[in-house]
Amino acid sequence: MMKTMMYLWCLAGLCLAPYAQAQQPSTVVTGRVTDAVTGEPLAGATVAVKGSAGSTQTDANGAFQLSQIAENAILLASFVGYDPEEVPVAGRAEVPIALEPQSVLDEVVVVGYGTQQRKDLTGAVTSVSASQLEKQPVASMDMLLQGKAAGVQISQSSGAPGGRTSIRVRGASSVNAGNEPLLVIDGIPMYNSSKDPGGTSYGTFSATNALASINPNDIQSVEVLKDASATAIYGSRGSNGVLIITTKRGKTGNAQVNYNGYYGWQQPHSRLDLMNGQEHADFLNDWAEASDLPKPFDNPQSIGQGTDWQDLIFRQAGMTDHQVSVSGGTENTRYFISGNYFNQDGIVINSGMERYALRLNVDQQINKRLKFIQSLTFNRTINRSVPIANAGADNVRSAGERAYTASPTAPLFDENGDYTVNWYGISKPESPVNSLLTTRNRLEGDNLLGNLGLEYTIAEGLTAKSTVGVNLMNRANEEFYPAATTYIGGLFDGLGILASRRITNVLNENVVTYRTELADRHRLEATGGFTWQTETSRSSSTQPTGFPNDLLGNNAIGGTTGTPAIASDLTDWSIASFLARVNYQFNDRLLATATIRADGSSKFAKGNQWGYFPSMALGYRLSEEEFIKNTGIWDDLKIRGSYGVTGNQEIGNYQSLARLVTNLLYIFDNQLVNGARQSSLANQALTWEKSDQWDVGVDMGFWNNRLRFVFDYYKKNTNDLLFTINLPAYSGYSTALYNTGQLENRGVEVELNADLFENDFTWSVQGNYAYNRAKMVSLGRSASTSLFVGHAPGVSLNYVYDGIFRNDAEIAAQSHQTGVKPGDMRYRDVNGDGVFNADDREIVGSPQPKHIFGLNNQLGYKGWSLGIFLQGELGREGNRISRLFDPSEVASNKAHELINRWSPSNPDGTLPRAGVANWLGSTYLLQDMSYVKLRNVQLAYQVPGRIAGVSSLQVYLSGQNLVTFTRDGFFGYDPDGGNGYPTASTVLLGLNIGF
Repeated sequence: MMKTMMYLWCLAGLCLAPYAQAQQPSTVVTGRVTDAVTGEPLAGATVAVKGSAGSTQTDANGAFQLSQIAENAILLASFVGYDPEEVPVAGRAEVPIALEPQSVLDEVVVVGYGTQQRKDLTGAVTSVSASQLEKQPVASMDMLLQGKAAGVQISQSSGAPGGRTSIRVRGASSVNAGNEPLLVIDGIPMYNSSKDPGGTSYGTFSATNALASINPNDIQSVEVLKDASATAIYGSRGSNGVLIITTKRGKTGNAQVNYNGYYGWQQPHSRLDLMNGQEHADFLNDWAEASDLPKPFDNPQSIGQGTDWQDLIFRQAGMTDHQVSVSGGTENTRYFISGNYFNQDGIVINSGMERYALRLNVDQQINKRLKFIQSLTFNRTINRSVPIANAGADNVRSAGERAYTASPTAPLFDENGDYTVNWYGISKPESPVNSLLTTRNRLEGDNLLGNLGLEYTIAEGLTAKSTVGVNLMNRANEEFYPAATTYIGGLFDGLGILASRRITNVLNENVVTYRTELADRHRLEATGGFTWQTETSRSSSTQPTGFPNDLLGNNAIGGTTGTPAIASDLTDWSIASFLARVNYQFNDRLLATATIRADGSSKFAKGNQWGYFPSMALGYRLSEEEFIKNTGIWDDLKIRGSYGVTGNQEIGNYQSLARLVTNLLYIFDNQLVNGARQSSLANQALTWEKSDQWDVGVDMGFWNNRLRFVFDYYKKNTNDLLFTINLPAYSGYSTALYNTGQLENRGVEVELNADLFENDFTWSVQGNYAYNRAKMVSLGRSASTSLFVGHAPGVSLNYVYDGIFRNDAEIAAQSHQTGVKPGDMRYRDVNGDGVFNADDREIVGSPQPKHIFGLNNQLGYKGWSLGIFLQGELGREGNRISRLFDPSEVASNKAHELINRWSPSNPDGTLPRAGVANWLGSTYLLQDMSYVKLRNVQLAYQVPGRIAGVSSLQVYLSGQNLVTFTRDGFFGYDPDGGNGYPTASTVLLGLNIGF
C-alpha cells in the first residue's frame, strides 16, 4: 500500500511539473500614470492587464494598484486625449507609465455613417467633446451647444422647464418648411419638433422641447455638420445642417460606478420695470381725462406701491438631478448602464418638469468577425405647464403677460377675502394668480429610443453593418380650465381637453465600408448603403365643456352638458434612400471626398418622389510639404473647398394631395347629415427644396498645435422654396403650397482654440464667431406682403416714429399729419410728398443677429478648476412689449418709462400722451436685442487620493445665466427668451463620485 501511495505521488509530481514550471510568481504592482510632456498626473486613466479582465482607474494623483500580477504581464494604459501605451511589468513592483498626448489632428470625428480623423476632414465639421460638455450641467442637450460651435444659433422661446428652443445652423434655409437641423442620436435620425398631442381648439397648449426628454449626462460628443460635403450623405434632410449625438459606451476594465448629482436654486433672471400703484392710477386718470371720462381714482397717492404681480406670480424654485452609471467590460463585452432622475420646479407658480431616464449600451464581440452593438434608452417626462403665449383671442393669457398687465392698483384679495378679478380697464376678468393656481395642465410622455446592429468583417478592410432602430413615443395631455377661476373656463362652464398621441418610428440601415491602403501613399475608403425609415402617428382627443362643477374636472366628463369636440387623426410617411461616399488620400497631402444620396419620399407625388443630392470636396494639407515645414511656422495648414446640394422635405404629410375635411354638417330633406368637402388643391408638381452650397476653409495649427484656427466662408442658395401663395377667390381656396422663390444665406465662421498654459497652472481658451446674412433673392409666384426681395425673412413694413408733437407750434410747422394734438405721435414723411399715408412705410428691422459668438475659458491649478463661459449675439432687433408702451389703451399696466409721457402738466415729456389718438404700428416699439451673457461660471475641486473606496471625488459650484449685458434702453425679461415665461438664473451645488 505504501509503495502504491509513493508511486501515485511521484506520478502526480511528474504530471504537474510542467505546469509548475510555467507559473510565474505574482505580486502587487503599483505605479503612476502621467502626461509624458508635462509630467502632470492623469486622474481617471484606465490601467488594465493585457489578456485579462482585471483593470483599475488612477486616482487624483495618477496612482494605481493591481494585485496578483504575473512578472511577465503587460499593462495597457489609456486615457481620453492620449495615445494608449503597452508597458511590460518585467518583474517590477512599481511601474511608471507616461502617456503621449494625442495630437488634435488625430482626434476621431463622427461623420455620417462613419468616422474620420480630424486631419482628414474636407468638410466643415465642429466637434463638442465630453470634456467640454461635462463642465456645464444643464437640463437639456440643446443648451450644451449654445455658444460652443461657430454658426450654430440656439434661442429660447420660453424659460419654462422643458420649453421649446430653436436651433439654426448657418441661418434659416426655408420660409415655410422646417428650419431645424436633423438630429442623429446613436444613428437614429429625428427632429426637435413637438410630437405632443396638442391642447384645446383655442390654442391653449404650450408645445414642449423634444430634446428635454434626452438625458444630457449620457452624451459623449456632439458633431455639427455644416457644409454640403458633410451633410449631403443625409440628402433630403441635410439642408439645415446635421447634429450627430453619440452617447457614452463602456470600456475594457473593471466595473466603474459613478454618481453625479446637484441641487440648484433658481430665480427670475430679471424683472420688468413697471409702474407702481400710484403711477398707474395717475396714468389711468390722465387717460380718462383725455377720453372725456370721469377720473377713476380720487387719491392716487393713497394707493402707494400697490400690488407687485411679478412677486406673486414668479418665485424662487429648486431643481435637482441625480445620475448613477456603471460601465466596464472585457475585451469582448463592454457595457454602459445609467439611471437618471431630474426634477425642476418652474419659476412661475404651478409649473415644473420631471424626467426619469434609463440607458443600456452594449458592445459584444461575438467572434473575430462578428460584433453586436446595442444602444437603448427609455425616458419618461411629466410636464406641469402654464401658458407661454396668448391664445383664444386672448381669452387665455401667458404667465408673463398676467404678471405685467395686471394693474398694481388692484389688491390680491378683495374686501371679502376673495381673489380680486376686476379692476379699471380690464376686459376679461380673472385673478392672475388664482387662474394659474387652479388651471391643470399636465403632459406625460414616454419615449423608447433604441438601435440594434450587427457588424461583420467580410475580409480585411471590408465590413458590413446592419441596424434596426425604433423611436416609440406615447404622449398624453390633460388640461382643465375651471369655470369659477378662469375667464375661458367661465365662457364654457368649464373647459377641458384629454388628448393622446402614439408614434411608431422604425429605421433600417445597411452599410458596407471598404478601406485599403496602397504603396503607403494611397488610402481609399468607400461607403455604400441602403436605408429605410417610416413613421406612423395616431392621435385622438375629446374637448368637453359644461362641467357640473370644478372639483372633479376631467375626471367627471360623463356629467358634462356641452357638446364635446371629438377628433382623431392618423398619418404616416416613409423615406427610402441609397447612399455612397468615397474618401481618397494621397501621401497624407491631397484629400478628396465625393458623396451622393438618392432619397424617395412619400411626402411628394409620383414622379417627384425621388431626389438626388451630390457633393464634392477637396483638401490640401500644405503642412506636409517640406517648404512649409521649413518655415517653422505651421504645425498644421490645410486648405479645403466643397460644393454640394442638399434638400428639405419638412412640409408635413399629404401636402401634394387634394385633402378632405369631414367635420361638416349639411341639410338634406330637413335633416342634418355629415358631409365632406375638399379643403386644398392637389399639386402633383410639388417637389423638394434644394440648397446648393459652396464652402472654402482653412485649418491652421501653431506652437505644436497649442493654438488652432479654423476659418470658413460659405454661400448657400435655397431654390424652389416650398411657398404658401395666395390664390384668387374664384378658385374656392385661399392658399396653396408651391415651389417658387429663392433664399440666400452667406457668411463667415471662425473658431479659435488655445492651450495657453499646461503645467501646474493650466489655461485653455475656446472661442468662436459667426456672421450670417440672409436675403430673399426672389419671391417667384408669391405675392407675399411680409417678405421683400433683398431683405431677410422677418423684416416688417412699418411707419417711422419721429418723436412727439410737444406744442401747437411744432404741429403748425409741418403739414403731412393732420388732426393731431400736442402729445400725439410724429411720423416721418418718408417719400417727402407732403402727405402721410401707407406709402410712407419703410422696411425695418433685423430679425436675425448679424454676429454670434462664444468664449470659454478653462483654468486649473492642481485640484482646482474654474470655467467661465460668455456667449452673445449682436445686431438683432425686435419689438418691445406693445401693451406696456401703448398709451392709447388701459387694459394693461405700463412700463415705468411712460411716467415721462407728455401731459399739460408735463409739456417737456418725451413720450406720447395717455389716450393718444394716432397710435400706429411703427418703429416706436423697435429696439436693439443685442446681448452678451455670462452663461456659466463653474468652480470645482478634485479631492486628491482615494477615500474609503472612492477613486475620485469632485465638488463644484456652478452659476448659469448669471448676468446679461444689453444695449441701453432694452426692455424685456431676456433678449434671448420670450416674455411669456421668463428665463431663470441658477446656482447649482454638485458632486461627482467615482468608485
